[in-house]
Amino acid sequence: MSKRRRPAASRRLAEQKFWGQSSPEASEGVRIRPTPDPAALVRSLGAAPLALDPAVVERHLTAVYEEAVRAATALAAANGLLDEDEDLG
Repeated sequence: MSKRRRPAASRRLAEQKFWGQSSPEASEGVRIRPTPDPAALVRSLGAAPLALDPAVVERHLTAVYEEAVRAATALAAANGLLDEDEDLG
């Protein structure tokens, strides 16, 4: 037996309910500015409760956050959401 498929219009409506509707006017004002200090979050949390040297843990977590900022910046630039008024370094 094959599975019954939803009609396309019903599927689109379900997707819009889940993801929300995007309008060009709503997304025009959104601009992304990368943070100059991704490690600020790591430092604000204090020492990690791991059995390793806290300096090593902070260094590794900082590297992960810096890579996440680079990936998010690249995605924002690829989608035209990067705030070009800022000097990115």
